[in-house]
Amino acid sequence: MSQETMKILELLETGKITRQEALELINSLDAHRDPEGVSPAAAASAKRFLRVRVDGDKTKVNVNVPLNLIKVATQIADASMKWIPQDAHEQMKKQGIDLSKIDFDEIINLVDQGLSDGRLVDVETEDEIDGRIKVEVYVD
Repeated sequence: MSQETMKILELLETGKITRQEALELINSLDAHRDPEGVSPAAAASAKRFLRVRVDGDKTKVNVNVPLNLIKVATQIADASMKWIPQDAHEQMKKQGIDLSKIDFDEIINLVDQGLSDGRLVDVETEDEIDGRIKVEVYVD
């Protein structure tokens, strides 16, 4: 990973830039890099995203992470989980789902090998306080 990318991720982690700004900066860096020496799997991963969607009556979250940044995303995944309401976390844990335990390296390996594609997590809950909440994690 380049020094520039690391700096962008540090700015994101400290809250100095938004996720969207970080993605635009990283995409801009990638557009100016020489593509020679990139494996077909890495090139395919660069065009694919891990997407996390939280859709509820009171909460809407959309997170799109390029697969080639998943390894770095694991460092900020804990911070991203704060956007999911606590009740939704509890409902998922009751169903045996703990998003903090997702092995992103394994996901990348499976996707690159063509063994896994599409929906990885699909949970829907409802409670009196937050209403309906749907959480989806998928690759496209």
